Amino acid sequence: MTLAEELLMITRRLHMEAFRPVEPLRWRPPADLYEGANGWLIKLALPGVRPEDVRLRVCGNFLAVSGRRVDEESNRGLRLRSMEIVYAEFERGFEFPVPIENARIETEFRHGMLLVSVIPEGCR
Repeated sequence: MTLAEELLMITRRLHMEAFRPVEPLRWRPPADLYEGANGWLIKLALPGVRPEDVRLRVCGNFLAVSGRRVDEESNRGLRLRSMEIVYAEFERGFEFPVPIENARIETEFRHGMLLVSVIPEGCR
C-alpha cells in the first residue's frame, strides 16, 4: 500500500468517526445498599442534586432512581474556565429478591446523600 493510499484510508476512517451520533452524557452516582431486618436502605451520593430533580420508579422487584444534576452557576453570567463536575442525567437500578410494588418507600436527603428506605409490605 502506498503512502497516499494509507493517508486516504486514515482520512476516510476519521471522517466516518466524526459523524457518529453523539451519546448524551450520563452520570452514574455511587451507591451503597444495606439490608436490615425490616427491609433495605439505599444510599446514593448526589451532591448538588435538588430533591425535586430526583424520580423513583418501581416495577416488580426493581427500583430505578433517576434525575439530573444542573449547573446553576452557568445562568449567572459567569465564564467557565474549567469543569470537572459532571452535570447530566443519571439513573441507577436496584433489584430486590421480592416484589416491592406494595412496599413503603421513604426518602431523605442528608449531607448530599439520598437515603431510600424500602420496607416490604409484610415488614411494617
